[in-house]
Amino acid sequence: MTQPPSRPATAAEITRQFTDLGVRPGDLLMVHASLRSVGPVEGGADALLHCLLSAVGPGGTLMGYASWDRSPYEETLNGATLADDERSNWPAFNPATASVYPGFGMFNALLTGQPGARRSAHPDASMVAVGPLAATLIAPHALGDAFGPRSPIERFIAHNGKVLLLGAPLDAVTALHYAEAVADIPDKRRVTYEMPLLGADGLKHWYKAEDWDSNGILDCYAIEGQADAVERIATDYVATHRPPYGKVGNADCFLFPARDIVDFGIAWLERRHATR
Repeated sequence: MTQPPSRPATAAEITRQFTDLGVRPGDLLMVHASLRSVGPVEGGADALLHCLLSAVGPGGTLMGYASWDRSPYEETLNGATLADDERSNWPAFNPATASVYPGFGMFNALLTGQPGARRSAHPDASMVAVGPLAATLIAPHALGDAFGPRSPIERFIAHNGKVLLLGAPLDAVTALHYAEAVADIPDKRRVTYEMPLLGADGLKHWYKAEDWDSNGILDCYAIEGQADAVERIATDYVATHRPPYGKVGNADCFLFPARDIVDFGIAWLERRHATR
C-alpha cells in the first residue's frame, strides 16, 4: 500500500508492510535503505528502524554496510600515495567511534547508534550489526577479506540471511560481491590499498592490503556509466526468480534469500566467463 504524499505513514502501517513483504520474527536481514524513497514516516527514520526491529523481534538481527567516511581507499588505491603530512594526520580507524560513509545511506548510521550495535574492523568494508548474531557476524574482518571468504558477508550467507532492499536500487546488493570473489572465472581484477589501524601498542599504523575489486570484478563491468556485475545479476534474478516484492511507505522493496541470489550470481558469472 503506497502512502499518499500528504500523510506520513504510521508505525503500525510500516510494521504491517514489513510483515506483508515477508519479514519474520528471528530473521537475519542485511538492509540497504533509501530514506528518501520510503518518504515521510511518523517519527522519522528512527521510527522506521524501530518498526523493522519490531518486525524481526528480539531474536532477529539487522546488518548494514557502514564503511567509513574517512576511508583512504581512493587515496591509496593501486599504489597512489598520500603526502607525508596527510598520512601523518589521517585518523586511525576505530570501530567504536568512526563515522559512517553517507553514500551508502544514513539508515546504517542509525544502526551504529543502537544499543548493542557491533562494528567490524575493516575500515572500508566495515559492517554494523544489531541483534543476537551481531558478534558472530562482524568478527573477524581482516584487511584483504572485504566481502569474500572469511568476511561478515560469508557468515551472513551461512546463517541464511536475507537481503532487504528498502527503496535502494538493485546495484546495492553488497552480498553479490561475495559471488564475484568466489566465482571461478579468469582475469578477475585485484586492487591494493592501505588503511590506518590502531596496533596492539595503541598507536596508528598503516597496513597494506590486496583484495578483489568491488568496483568492477572484470574490465567489462568497470566501464563508467554502465551497469556493473552486481546490478546485472540482481536485475536478472528479479526477472527470473520473482522474489518477494512490496511497498514500505512509498518505496519499492525486495526481499532476497542471500544464499539463493549469491548462488545465482556465481552461476551467472561462470556461465558467461568460464575458462575456455
